[in-house]
Amino acid sequence: MAENAKELITTIKKLKPATAKGDYMKSIYLSSTMSPSINIDIKSV
Repeated sequence: MAENAKELITTIKKLKPATAKGDYMKSIYLSSTMSPSINIDIKSV
């Protein structure tokens, strides 16, 4: 799951439009269907 999350974040960063300024992602939360969400530290990924 961690590898999939890293790949998702990397892909989103690559697809960021050139015209977008500032922070493109401010926060990311991950959860399964019936569990509480956890905050993912973007800078550590």
